[in-house]
Amino acid sequence: MAQLPIKMGRTEAKLIARGRAYTIPPALQDVPGGLYPMYSSAFEVDEYRIQKGWPVPVPDGDVRIDCLVSAEGVVLGNRNAPTSLITDATMRWIADTNYYDVTSLRWAPIQSGASPWETSADHAPTLVTDYEYRVGSERFTNMTALNFDSNTLDYMWINLSLIMGGTSGYTVIMVMCPNSVYGNDPGVKTNALWGPESASGDWVMFSIKNQAVYVSTDSAPEQKGVAIGDQLSSTAPSYLAMVVSKPQTTMYSTSGNGQILSQAITLGATPEPLNTRFWLGYAPFAGMGTVDMALMDLGIYGTLLSRSQVASEFAKLSQVYGV
Repeated sequence: MAQLPIKMGRTEAKLIARGRAYTIPPALQDVPGGLYPMYSSAFEVDEYRIQKGWPVPVPDGDVRIDCLVSAEGVVLGNRNAPTSLITDATMRWIADTNYYDVTSLRWAPIQSGASPWETSADHAPTLVTDYEYRVGSERFTNMTALNFDSNTLDYMWINLSLIMGGTSGYTVIMVMCPNSVYGNDPGVKTNALWGPESASGDWVMFSIKNQAVYVSTDSAPEQKGVAIGDQLSSTAPSYLAMVVSKPQTTMYSTSGNGQILSQAITLGATPEPLNTRFWLGYAPFAGMGTVDMALMDLGIYGTLLSRSQVASEFAKLSQVYGV
C-alpha cells in the first residue's frame, strides 16, 4: 500500500442568513396618525450647503449663521369610522356613501328601520367625501359630510308620523358645521335649520341668524337660543342638541373647547302633540332661506334627554368627530 503526504491549505467559508417574517407587527398594520418621511438624509453642513433640497459645494464668500428654528406639528387623525359608532338615538343618519344614494336621492338610516330622508334633483344636498378640518392640533382628512347650500336651495324632508305620531316631545342631535363648503350667502338673513312640512297644526321650528340658533312655534314668536358665533368661523363640526317640547324647549351646543352651552326657552303653557313631518334645512314661511351647513351626523331620540344624557351623547360622537 502506498502512502502520500497531504498538507492542509487555508479554507474560507461564507455563511449567508436569510430571514422571513411570518407575523406583521401591529404597529405596521395600524400605523398611528402622523407624518412619516419616505426618505431621509443628513449632510455635514461644514462640507455642503443645501440648495433646493440638494447638497451643493460651499460657494465662495459663503456666510454661515447659526439659528434656531421651531415648529408646531399637526397630528393626522386616526379615529374609528362613524359607521362603527352606536349611539342611543332612536333613529340616526350619517353622511356616508353607503347610506346616501345620489341616484334615488334618499338618505337611509344607519340605526333603526325608519324611513329615509328624501329630496329632489332641484334641492339635493351634495355628498362631500374629502371634507377636512382641524380640532386643536389634530387634523381630520377625507371625512364625509352632506353639504347644504342656500344658493341652490338644498333641503330634505321626511314623514315620521307612523313612528312618532302624537309625540309631545323628542330630541334632535346634529354634528354639523354651520357653513357650506361653497361659502355662505350673506344675502340670506335667516336660514331655516329644522322645520315643519306645513304651517298648520302644532309645530316647532329652528333657524340660524345673527350668529345664534332661534326657535319659534305656531303660538310663540321666535326667541334666541344658543350662540354659535365661534362655529361660524371654523370648518370643524360642532354638536347641537334640540330638546323639543311644549311648554319648554332646551338647546345645547358645544365645539372644540368641550364647554356645553345651554338655553331653556318657554314656548307655551301646556304640553301639545307636535308635527312629525319634518323639513331638514327649510321651513314653509315667507322670508326664510334654506340652511348653509356641512352635516355629518343626525340623530332623533324619542324622549326628552336631560343635560347629562346630552353630554353623554356628545362624548360618544366626539370619539369619532373630535372635541
